[in-house]
Amino acid sequence: MKTMTIKCTRNEMHRILKNAVNDCCNGKMSWSDYNKLEFDITPLDFSKFPEIKEETRKYIDSVFDKEDTDKNGNYMLRGFIGDSLKKWYMDKEKLGCNYAPYGFYYSGFGFNDSEMLIYTWCEGDTTLTIFNDRKKYEAERKSTEKWFDENC
Repeated sequence: MKTMTIKCTRNEMHRILKNAVNDCCNGKMSWSDYNKLEFDITPLDFSKFPEIKEETRKYIDSVFDKEDTDKNGNYMLRGFIGDSLKKWYMDKEKLGCNYAPYGFYYSGFGFNDSEMLIYTWCEGDTTLTIFNDRKKYEAERKSTEKWFDENC
């Protein structure tokens, strides 16, 4: 199999990779062919989030690899930085977030009031919740701060 570039969304990429691993384990695909898979990921649609600056959009689009919703139905992206302190500092700078004084290396959260972003991390797993409604953002920020006050 020659290198194959697949145009898809972030979530579709995860499904394709999961199926390809299953195919490799079941002998339907070789690991060599698996390693040849390449993806052309569809850019995120920020049209519902006019507060987000273009440079922030580009950064978000380049680092978060899964679209989701949080427990309250808010739009959320997921990523993974592992134990890279350098990556954490880069996210902090590029997302324009202020950071709360919790857990620092283990877990915590940051917020960007002007672009209505809430960034959380725990043991390398990251989430970015994006809002287009100021009241919802403020309520979620307050809820996040309360959770960290009570649990960290």
